[in-house]
Amino acid sequence: MKKTDIVCFSLLLIFCICFISTDVFAQSKSIENPPATKSGYTLGGSLEDRDSVTGDLAQDDIDVGALFRSKRFEKFFASWFAAKRKLNEDYGLKLQLSYQALYQATNEDVDEDGAAAGRAEFQGAWTLIGRNSENPGLLSFRIENRHKLGTEIPPTQLGRQFGAAVATGSGFNDFGSALTELAWRQTVLDGQLKFVFGKISGVSWYNAHALASAKTGFQNLALRGSLSKPAPGRGIGGGAAAHLGDRFAAIAGVHDANASTPDNPFDTIDESGFFQSLEFRWFPTTFERSRWDQVRVQVWHQDERDDAGIPSSEGVTFVASRLFNDFWMPFVAGGISDGNASIFEADLIAGVGFGFNTEPRDARDVLGIAVGWGKPADDTLQEQFTSEIFYRFPLVQNFVITPSVQYIVNPSYNLEEDEALVFGLRGRLTF
Repeated sequence: MKKTDIVCFSLLLIFCICFISTDVFAQSKSIENPPATKSGYTLGGSLEDRDSVTGDLAQDDIDVGALFRSKRFEKFFASWFAAKRKLNEDYGLKLQLSYQALYQATNEDVDEDGAAAGRAEFQGAWTLIGRNSENPGLLSFRIENRHKLGTEIPPTQLGRQFGAAVATGSGFNDFGSALTELAWRQTVLDGQLKFVFGKISGVSWYNAHALASAKTGFQNLALRGSLSKPAPGRGIGGGAAAHLGDRFAAIAGVHDANASTPDNPFDTIDESGFFQSLEFRWFPTTFERSRWDQVRVQVWHQDERDDAGIPSSEGVTFVASRLFNDFWMPFVAGGISDGNASIFEADLIAGVGFGFNTEPRDARDVLGIAVGWGKPADDTLQEQFTSEIFYRFPLVQNFVITPSVQYIVNPSYNLEEDEALVFGLRGRLTF
């Protein structure tokens, strides 16, 4: 890590904090005007990001309307949502089923120029302690099945065909069925301190902006957050989050650095190596708007992974975003590291999201645009530039369509390739 890189990164971080002083634009209203929901699920005081179980349950329950309204279709689901509401009111159990599919194709002359995969999920959160109090304790779970859809490769492997450094279709691979989360979440001190322990994600808590979800936001992994930090799979881990007044929070966690998401988490916990993270957050407006109005700085360290032959490493990341006029949200993210535990030694991402029809009961359309630069940790590889534009809109209630285009310049692993295009179409059904 060169001194000039450290200086440039520090100056950029200071600029972003001064300038700033996320997925769900419909929720940018104040807490006094909460959006209408289908099952009565609310996010509450969560510090977790989208793609978490608790985040998905709340965000996907918002009644945002659709481009086409079908009374027959909505009536079909009405009894299901009513049953979910009663189950939550009587027993504190929140449930969700979803299915998302992604097809991607590239213009490059490669062996496999198309890829498609599906991702079925059954997830929930069961509040077993302190229901309707400030100090709930709940059990969260997620069961998934990820599979190819009529192609030889899933979207996570399409970028490899032309030498991209990271997946163009993150989150859509082919590992079959697996329990990908089973964790206990406990709140104490009237909501000011939160704990989590179990099989959890080691990356979704940290360095995320509001359009970072693989299921609803940017599809290219390089634009969802800094890849200067490691990305362990879902495994045994624990964390704590503390509110430091109305505008500040701190989140710390320790995770199994060798974890593989679809595998038994106890298979790797005895191997050497842990990923440790500490992230500070500042909310320049109010905590209710923290998904969009935020500045985060993360410091991390990963132990040496003996079995994988990866030395210890450490680094720092940041992300900053701000929602203006309940319509547009610029964001910037990046990081720098010392070691070979991550894909990039340094990277920088800048983008903007536009939310259309942001009244809670109207159709929620989102346009996202982002560009990113990444310098690989391996000096023999070339620096890669990645860009993506997507437009997400609800076609009918509970079914969202997202076409996208990616433009990749200088794929890191292909020194003979100058550029590549990737076209994508993602669909998501939630109920």
